[in-house]
Amino acid sequence: MPDVPIPHRREFSRVQVYLRAEVTVAGTRLLDGTMEQLSLKGGFFRSAEQPAAGTRCDIRLHLDGTEISVRTRGHVVRLVPGGCAIQFDEVVGLEGLEHLRNLILYNARDPGQVEQEFHDHLGLKRDA
Repeated sequence: MPDVPIPHRREFSRVQVYLRAEVTVAGTRLLDGTMEQLSLKGGFFRSAEQPAAGTRCDIRLHLDGTEISVRTRGHVVRLVPGGCAIQFDEVVGLEGLEHLRNLILYNARDPGQVEQEFHDHLGLKRDA
């Protein structure tokens, strides 16, 4: 019997968003753009210019209509015309993690799956 390929399943659900974002490299704000296809572990940063693959960076996501922003640290994992994929290595602060989680939950097709991913991978639970 021939091997049947197993479909690739992402570790975290992605949601379509359009958030104003800033990327900072070595303390210098390098790029302004839009973060799209966001997950708990990263997203696609659309901008006219991109940092090189492997570049470590700080990312600030601005939540529309508020003064709230989510700060993350990560690195560029892939470049494509018009943008780059950034993997988050750290979300700064528990409040930032909660904002990111809520943003993804609000935009998810299956919020229950996102909650399960959050619980399984990050080991965090809400108080009952």
